[in-house]
Amino acid sequence: MKKRVILILCVLAVLLTAVICLPFARKIDTTVTATEYRFNDPAYAVEHTVVIHGHDTRNLLGYGVFEGTFAVSGFESGQEGWTFRVSFSDKKSLGTALSRRPSGETCTRDLFHLRADRDWSDFAGLIMEVSDTADHASIGTFDPDTGRFLVSGPADREAAVAKAAALFRKDPDWYGVFQRQPD
Repeated sequence: MKKRVILILCVLAVLLTAVICLPFARKIDTTVTATEYRFNDPAYAVEHTVVIHGHDTRNLLGYGVFEGTFAVSGFESGQEGWTFRVSFSDKKSLGTALSRRPSGETCTRDLFHLRADRDWSDFAGLIMEVSDTADHASIGTFDPDTGRFLVSGPADREAAVAKAAALFRKDPDWYGVFQRQPD
């Protein structure tokens, strides 16, 4: 009897671990409004339409990936044929998002770091300044003092900064950028 109880407890522990750690695929198919802001210009606010199609395969701990389309109006990576991949992990990383051109070439373009809730109704991303060189290479930079960020929802800077800070709270490198923003 004692061995049976231990066996049942072990099986339950394995099942519970599997439920928590294995990813669950969710289809994402939504269109939302997002607003772009500048860290150094409280008056700057540009609204964009964001079309999101793909699969989010995060587990219950929040780790996994999104693969699909994340098309922001006015962004190069928002053109037809571009694909988007976001990694949600506990590993320290300065960038979580990358785009793939229609040719299949992987590149970091526009958004380079993105955090989102599970249904993608709330998200925040950091926007790179990209310049192309004469030899057709691209150079992307981000300055946390003067850079731009994108947050889902209508234009209300105070609410957007609070939402972005909440989404980036597990990411100490970027969380502090949102914490020091003027209201």
